[in-house]
Amino acid sequence: EATHEEIAGIIKDFTSAAIRCLESGFDGIELHGAHGYLIHSFLSPLSNQRNDKYGGDLEGRMRFALEVAKAVRASWPEELPLFFRVSAVDNNGWELDDSVVLARALKSIGVDVIDCSAGGITGAPAFRAKDDGTPIKSSGERPRGFQVPYASEIKKEAEIKTMAVGRIIDAEQAEAILRDRDADLIGIGRELMYNPFWGLHAAETLK
Repeated sequence: EATHEEIAGIIKDFTSAAIRCLESGFDGIELHGAHGYLIHSFLSPLSNQRNDKYGGDLEGRMRFALEVAKAVRASWPEELPLFFRVSAVDNNGWELDDSVVLARALKSIGVDVIDCSAGGITGAPAFRAKDDGTPIKSSGERPRGFQVPYASEIKKEAEIKTMAVGRIIDAEQAEAILRDRDADLIGIGRELMYNPFWGLHAAETLK
């Protein structure tokens, strides 16, 4: 369990990293608060068993994430975007309502976009069951855009820009998400590895 002194040092490390990004010419940065990484391990009631101000109730478990974001925002130019990636749900005690509360707090300290993913704290699938209620057993069974509802809900309830991810395959699908105002940005991952010219093909498809 990290001491308060160690936590203060980690926060300084985050700000130092942000400054290096700025000096290297990056136009935006993202704090990774999802998928079982350090920030998520504070947010999750599964992994966070602390009994001090960084644990316990939702306010305590969010404290580290908010202190990191506040410190990074202070070291990152106001005109450049700061993203925060969250596991909107993790199937282990962190729920969508919690993500909405976190998103509102992050917005209040200057985070611009919530990148809405899911899962990762135990490796268990973090997505909804099929329409008939049976569980989805493998990643290949995940429906297209299975995490888009998280981006839509957080956007609406926290009144903050969101980025949608998760089996967004083609240009028409991505454009529909934006057109329907379910998200403000689209994150493309595996499709870019499969097709490095995804962006060019999308531009051609959408004219």
